Amino acid sequence: MTESRVVLVTGASSGIGKACSLRLAAHGFRVFGASRSAPRFQDMKQGSAGGPSVQLFMDVRDDRSVNESVSWVLKEAGRIDVLINCAGVTVGGSAEEMLVDEIRDQIETNLLGTMRTCRAVLPGMRARKSGLLINIGSLAGLMGVPFQSAYSASKFGVEGYSESLQMEVSGFGVRVVVIDPGDVHTEITAHRKETKGTLKGTPYRLNLDAAMRSQASSELHGWEADRIAGLVEKIVRSRRPRFRYTTGPFIERVAVPVRRILPDRLFLGILARFYGVR
Repeated sequence: MTESRVVLVTGASSGIGKACSLRLAAHGFRVFGASRSAPRFQDMKQGSAGGPSVQLFMDVRDDRSVNESVSWVLKEAGRIDVLINCAGVTVGGSAEEMLVDEIRDQIETNLLGTMRTCRAVLPGMRARKSGLLINIGSLAGLMGVPFQSAYSASKFGVEGYSESLQMEVSGFGVRVVVIDPGDVHTEITAHRKETKGTLKGTPYRLNLDAAMRSQASSELHGWEADRIAGLVEKIVRSRRPRFRYTTGPFIERVAVPVRRILPDRLFLGILARFYGVR
């Protein structure tokens, strides 16, 4: 019964994470929505009807925070049946000018954060011989995106990590699923940051601005986050989900099989023009 299934969602304060938390909670799952903006343990309150069962603080960049939060959920609920890794950050800018701290934060959040949370919940899932790990990747993890090099690198890492993890844990009854969304219409468009390392009079300015405009436009016309959440619910309910799902507008999804056919330089040239890079 779905009422007995316990779901932990990271990045639950906004975007896909928030949409997943709200949808699953509204459909009978016991949801723990974790984020850096949530209250600390001593200040937490039960969510209202239609919201996450509990909102809790977790900083996926910090080992201690992840382990303490997972331990708290296990104490409260007895187990974690499903982990949905949605926490993520992105900073736009040229690979040459992006600050190392900005690169590190994206890797720590998007890749290492996913690895930390999976590691924290796996002992319990392995012992019960049951569990589902859903990692939100990106089409940017299947092909590079200009002026999003650190983000793409982190999401490429999620792909490789998830593939390796599936082979390691399948014998214990644990399934791994990767969802690779294309552009999604969320608040991230309005809040996207540009690297503080961009130089005055940078030679990348024209291409950087064109790429940022193109990406913002694609996101405004992209899938709504709740549509991704609907897919997540289907995956959670499925007895035999696929390993990988790609989502988003058709022109973005079709780029994945097209890449396998075209020579790399030709494909990358087409992709660059799509983003207005000359």
